[in-house]
Amino acid sequence: MRLKARRFGTFYLSLFFVALYLPVLSVILYSFNASPSTAQWTGFTFDWYRMLFRDRVIVEAFKVSMEVALITSVLSAILGTASAVISMWVTDRMKSAIQGMMILPLLIPEVALGIALLIFFNALRLPFGHLTLVLSHSLFCVPYVYIMVQLRLKEIDRSILESARDLGATTWQTVRTVILPLVIPSIITASLLALAMSLDDVIISTYMSGPKTTTLPVHIFSMMRVGVTPKVNALCTLILVGMFIVVGLSQLFNKKQHKEDL
Repeated sequence: MRLKARRFGTFYLSLFFVALYLPVLSVILYSFNASPSTAQWTGFTFDWYRMLFRDRVIVEAFKVSMEVALITSVLSAILGTASAVISMWVTDRMKSAIQGMMILPLLIPEVALGIALLIFFNALRLPFGHLTLVLSHSLFCVPYVYIMVQLRLKEIDRSILESARDLGATTWQTVRTVILPLVIPSIITASLLALAMSLDDVIISTYMSGPKTTTLPVHIFSMMRVGVTPKVNALCTLILVGMFIVVGLSQLFNKKQHKEDL
């Protein structure tokens, strides 16, 4: 029985690996194809990567994406952490209200959220660009930060907080000297997640981008309307490498936090 279960597990994992990672590997492979068409393989080349770094539009879109993602990750970390910490000191009714407001953006489809933000920012007469991109990206990144930090806060021994109070520490002193040092790894991990989500977003960025603030995913989407070329594959490969680095850093901080807990 155990042997059958093990074989089924191996088969399932192999099938999952093929279905998920084989398309990714094909994108990476054909980014080195010498032919401008993905229909046939004609040789190995780095020319498409050289073209990417010479393309001013792509470089500018990358700069916009990085600027927006970095600001979004910092802003999301601040707002998400503050909301999670505040929920520790409020009444149960207020805590439920905070949780509801945090979960709501996760339940709304991105298309509907993008249209709603488009109408809202247009009513406020905000110029579409960096500001609208950061605000809209933060809206759907803050809940993830909140959830991750809150999960870490639930693991904190309440006796530590009570001891700080007995020693005369104020609420702010308790937060600054006790709570924040314990949740910093979770904050960093959540910030990296927000960074990756901001860099990957297409739908909301399509609504929020201005005439001179096109993000890299939106530009890739516009390139794919012409067709999937090795240049697009090369650009996607670079993004994948960046995401792998972000995920690796996130896992590193998770392991560090786990060791500290032990």
